[in-house]
Amino acid sequence: MALRECQLCKGYADNYKCSGTIHIDNKPNILFNASFWRPDKVNILFIAESPPFHSKKANIANDGYFYNPNESQRFYGSPSPLLGTLSWNLFKLVKIDSKLAKQQKLERFKDLNCYYTDAVKCRVERFNNKIIINKTVKNCSEYLQEEIVEVKPAAIVIMGSSALNALKCFSPFKEELQNSKLNILAEETRKQPIVIQNSALFFIPLPIWRNRAYLEIIDDTFEQLGKKYL
Repeated sequence: MALRECQLCKGYADNYKCSGTIHIDNKPNILFNASFWRPDKVNILFIAESPPFHSKKANIANDGYFYNPNESQRFYGSPSPLLGTLSWNLFKLVKIDSKLAKQQKLERFKDLNCYYTDAVKCRVERFNNKIIINKTVKNCSEYLQEEIVEVKPAAIVIMGSSALNALKCFSPFKEELQNSKLNILAEETRKQPIVIQNSALFFIPLPIWRNRAYLEIIDDTFEQLGKKYL
């Protein structure tokens, strides 16, 4: 099934009490044409969990989707590590000038042969402690698998537990990572990546404010990436 027509998660918020609302008609990677930013050769594929929820009525400058070129990157003062949006933090970690506009940062990101994707493609509304259930992650995993096979990245950076769970849904990652936990993998790959099918795998918590306690692990991982893949 083509991603644009996919409705596998329709009604999950009603069927599963713990599930966030899956907005199956809101796939920002299609809306913002994320494939335009894919380099011919992908050195690093960054896999996050899901696009941030964004009301259609809200100002586009407040839409934190990674490939939204109109997202505001303006801060008043100097933000502490990981206190920006995900895109701000990721650009900073790969040493892209924070003073550039979002469009220019995306261009530089592509020039570095980096590409970003989400394990779950639709926006998920997760208020009142709702979560992304594994059934949703599994539904989307076939699209993630297609991306990995197509781009053949030299390195993959898995950011967050949902991204890890998506990777566990298909071979050869399923066999290698089935019983592994993100925090253990993050500690291990801050020193040396795990190599699976010609891709070097790195694991980190999602680089956002709630994970500032893991900043040292995140910094060590990006130091490794900078030496070989950037």
